Amino acid sequence: MVNAGMKRLPFRIAVYVLLIVLSVLFVMPLYWLVTNSLQQVGAASTFLPTGLHFINYKYALTFIDYWGYTKNSIIITAFSVIIPTITSAFVGYGFARLRGPGKNILFLLMLSTMMLPGIVTQIPTYVIFFKLGLVNTFWPWFFWGLGGSAFSIFLYRQFFAGFPRDLEEAARIDGCTTFRIFWNIFLPISLPVVATVSILAFNGAWGNDYITPFMFLQDAKYPLATALFSIGYVFPGQKEITMTQVQSAGLVLFVLPIIVVFFIGQRYLVEGVVASAVKG
Repeated sequence: MVNAGMKRLPFRIAVYVLLIVLSVLFVMPLYWLVTNSLQQVGAASTFLPTGLHFINYKYALTFIDYWGYTKNSIIITAFSVIIPTITSAFVGYGFARLRGPGKNILFLLMLSTMMLPGIVTQIPTYVIFFKLGLVNTFWPWFFWGLGGSAFSIFLYRQFFAGFPRDLEEAARIDGCTTFRIFWNIFLPISLPVVATVSILAFNGAWGNDYITPFMFLQDAKYPLATALFSIGYVFPGQKEITMTQVQSAGLVLFVLPIIVVFFIGQRYLVEGVVASAVKG
């Protein structure tokens, strides 16, 4: 008789083959970027590099104000990670543990904002900040952070909703206020969700937001993502010759923090999502 393990062997092989194929497909853009960054300036892109021109990375750091744009990215990312991670936790705790009329309706309205593409609100938001005199400053990211993130609020709410009421009642008997219950009890035990929200916010702010800084900021205050695509690299004094290989080198350096953060935090990312799903 063929045991159950042998019967499942073809299925497992097919799954592993599929995963390998998908992994190769996902890695190919990064491989092409690294390969192109090592080509001689002006050379055609090839699957294998024809040389190892590491000087392109030196050019990437010196031909534009790379570190200045990096500082701008750090400021925007800090606003986009630290503030909404905390404010979303407050709101998620309120939806999960506090009682009030219309709470469920407000929660559904909040979730419905996830279906609204961000580009739809770009121009109205720009007009508001323009009239407030906050265009070409980093203040819009501060105020956006205060509003939190709908998806992050959902994760926090699902996580907090799974704890028994006895936990809060015992804390209130000991004299804890609602804020202390949240800050000293619920927030410390929600570290997997905090890590998940922080990682997602970091990836979104550092690597996925090009249009918003392009609209709200001018050249000197561009973050790195916007600067690399908007300003580009050219030979000094020869603006008509674009240095795509040097730009690729700059992009490789740009994506390194995202890769590092992902590999360091992937365990917490999985734990946070699973914890929110199970407890919710």
